[in-house]
Amino acid sequence: MIRSSLYIPLLIMAVCTAFLGAVPDQAQAADTVYTCSMHPQVRLPAPGSCPICSMPLVLAQSSPTRDNNSDGRGPTSTARIELSEQARAMASVETVAVERKALAHIVRSVGKISYDETSLATITARVDGYAERLFVNFTGVEVAKGDHLAEIYSPELVVAQQELLVAAGASRSELLDTTRIKLRRLGLTDSQVAELLERRKVAERVTLFSPISGTVILRNITQNAAFKSGDILYQIANLDSVWGYLDIYESQLPWLRYGQHVTMVSEALPGRTFEGKVTFISPIVDEETRTIKVPVHIENKDHALKPGMFVSADIHAALDANGSAAPTGAEGSFTCPMHPQVIRESTGACPLCGMDLKRVPGIRGKGTRPAVLAVPVSAVLDSGVRKFVYVETAKGSYEGRDVTLGPRAGEYFPVLAGLAEGERVAVRGNFLLDSQAQISGSPSLFYPQGASSASSHQHGDPAVAGAARPVEEPHHAHGHAH
Repeated sequence: MIRSSLYIPLLIMAVCTAFLGAVPDQAQAADTVYTCSMHPQVRLPAPGSCPICSMPLVLAQSSPTRDNNSDGRGPTSTARIELSEQARAMASVETVAVERKALAHIVRSVGKISYDETSLATITARVDGYAERLFVNFTGVEVAKGDHLAEIYSPELVVAQQELLVAAGASRSELLDTTRIKLRRLGLTDSQVAELLERRKVAERVTLFSPISGTVILRNITQNAAFKSGDILYQIANLDSVWGYLDIYESQLPWLRYGQHVTMVSEALPGRTFEGKVTFISPIVDEETRTIKVPVHIENKDHALKPGMFVSADIHAALDANGSAAPTGAEGSFTCPMHPQVIRESTGACPLCGMDLKRVPGIRGKGTRPAVLAVPVSAVLDSGVRKFVYVETAKGSYEGRDVTLGPRAGEYFPVLAGLAEGERVAVRGNFLLDSQAQISGSPSLFYPQGASSASSHQHGDPAVAGAARPVEEPHHAHGHAH
């Protein structure tokens, strides 16, 4: 560890020596400045040791290059570094061209698998009665549409059947239609009513059937127990499709668009990836977690995903030229307000509920990732306030430049301002280039105006002034200000 910490300063000093030369001539003596490679804010007129870390001072350039600001506020410094072939080899500087690429910002989230709410079915008691026999007596049972669930006895159903038979015997069509409708409202199916008219005999026990195929997820009926009208007896969910409820922070909302591709994985199913699309965004923010629910429809024919499972999800937001979420291609298509997973190219009726399809708002895009001007992540020096790159303007000549970037997209940043297509940026050795700029007093990542400018214009700043002179003894710490 000690060897590594010593090697970096020595390497920086070696590069600086190769670039600057060992000793200035007499014509430059008046402007000569010496600095510390570890503390570039130290600017002394003569060689010696750093007052902070005691490292030998190295020769620095005295006058960084200055350009005029376009806003008319006066001159500012521009970092221009010249390296010989030997210095470039020692610093291992590598550059790549700024190119246009198809980028996508990944919105990472977590969520939980839940039932497809549009496929739930509830069997509710429509009369008072008793559970005479249960065919499905525990949850988790797989049932098909039309399978029997239970046999019930209800005095009200017995009376309604007798009324139907009386109306049929009297050949009164209006009364017959009324009693037939009444039995349907009380829960009998058309086939049960037809069978009653054919047999001409009242059935004391009436069978309840499943209206859909699925899994019984709730059972509130018990053998020989009484129930009241309105009680929920069973609830059935079709697990052929499920919803992944993702929690999206409100700050991530600008990245969401209808139709975006979503990939999900679960620790319970290693090696498998599930896919879906963003088709709905909840209009309500959870005030405690500051998140918004985004349900993603997932095909689950093998029932591998179980309600309650946790999943990790990646929402793929393609970026446009200005670094924001690009159109997905679903804009302008048609969907069902009740079943947002239904997407059609033309208007019509929903195949699930028959509602008229509605147009998805927004201007329709191509649905492909546009080419965005991009710079590699390794080329960017980030201070938390500024983003800085070194551009190769000629062989061995580098210019430091502020850039405006969009959100990180994999190993690249979209470029919003500061770079042009085809310019070459340093992706390796840029930290050494920045250290060279600091030592020479030129503008750098942490010194926009140059270290020499910071020292000459901030004499009253203890952090700057104190760094350029030996550390004072403790008993002087509370003395008068200089």
